[in-house]
Amino acid sequence: MNEPLLKVEGLSVAFGFGKDGKAAKGKSIVQVTDKVSFHIDEGEFFALVGESGSGKSVTSMGILRLLPTPSARVVDGSVLLRMPDGTSLDLTKLSLEELRKIRGREIACIFQEPMQALNPVLSIKKQLLEALRRQKLDQKSAMETILSRLKEAGFTDPERVLESYPHELSGGMLQRICIVMALLQKPRLIIADEPTTALDVTVQAQVLAVLKELAKNSGTAVLLITHNMGIVSQYAQRIAVMYAGRIVESGNVDDVIGSPLHPYTRGLLAAIPESRGDIGTLKYIPGQTPHARDFVAGCRFAARCELLFSEGGDPERSSCRSANIPPCVKIGSHLAFCFKVRP
Repeated sequence: MNEPLLKVEGLSVAFGFGKDGKAAKGKSIVQVTDKVSFHIDEGEFFALVGESGSGKSVTSMGILRLLPTPSARVVDGSVLLRMPDGTSLDLTKLSLEELRKIRGREIACIFQEPMQALNPVLSIKKQLLEALRRQKLDQKSAMETILSRLKEAGFTDPERVLESYPHELSGGMLQRICIVMALLQKPRLIIADEPTTALDVTVQAQVLAVLKELAKNSGTAVLLITHNMGIVSQYAQRIAVMYAGRIVESGNVDDVIGSPLHPYTRGLLAAIPESRGDIGTLKYIPGQTPHARDFVAGCRFAARCELLFSEGGDPERSSCRSANIPPCVKIGSHLAFCFKVRP
C-alpha cells in the first residue's frame, strides 16, 4: 500500500511562550491540541470537523507552522509529507527557509475571509500572476494558464475579472479566485480553513463544487476544515471529528455519518435541522466546549455527554470522569475514543 501524502502523528500545539522558549511573563503555557493524528492520501478530500474552539484551525496552522510567534509552538508530534521522489519530510523539523519552499508549492492554503487574503490595492490579474512567479512562465503562457483556470472555476467573463480589484467582486467570486490562486502553484495538498463561512448557502455549494472539481482534475488532495456536517456528507471521502483539542472519531464519511459511534458526533448530527421537522424539536448539545485552560486529562466530553447522564448511577464516579484517556474502539477503519462505546 502506498504511503499517505500527509501523515500527522501526535501533533500537540501549546500557547503562552516567550521569545526565550519559556512561559511568557505573567502567562502560563496552555496546550491547545493533544496528540492529534490523521492521514490524507493522494488526491483525497478529507474533512476535519468540530465546534468553534475545538482546535481545528490550530491543527491546520500547525501543519505549516503558520502559528503566531513566539506565543505558539508545536511541542510534540510530527507532520510527515511524502515528496514526489518518495522520501518523507517532517515539517516540524524544517527551518523557516526550508518551509518556504513547501508553502504554496507543495501545500497551499485557502482561508475563510478572502478580503483579508487578497491585496485590496492590486488587481486580480497582478495577484494571480504573482502566484505563478515561481514557475517562471512567460507572460503569454502565464495568462493562458490563468484564463483557463478561471473558466474552469465558472467565470464566464475572466478578462473583466482580471482587471477588477477585490472590492469590485462578490464574496463568492473572491473565494473562487482564492481557490484558483492556490491551485495555480500546482500543490499536492490544499488546506481549506472554513472557506465558505462568510457565504450564503447557494454560493457555498458553488464554491465547494468548484474546489472539489478543480482539485480532482489536478490530483490535489484537500484538507477541509469545517463545522458543517452537511457539507462534509456531500464532498468529503473521510472525516475526523475533533473536540477540545483531540480527535474523538474518524473513518469513512458513510460510516461516521451513517453509524456514528461517539456521543459527540451523534450530537453534532442530531443538531442539524431537518427540512420537514418542527423547529420546536431542534436538538442541541448542552453546555459549551471548555477553554483550553480547563482541559482535563480524561474524557473532555464527559460534562456534556447525554449518554453518561442517561445511564443512571453516579456520573461523578464513572470511568468517564477518571484521569484516563478514553480507549480506542475500532470497527474496521472506523475509530472512536470513548469509554461507553462498544464494538
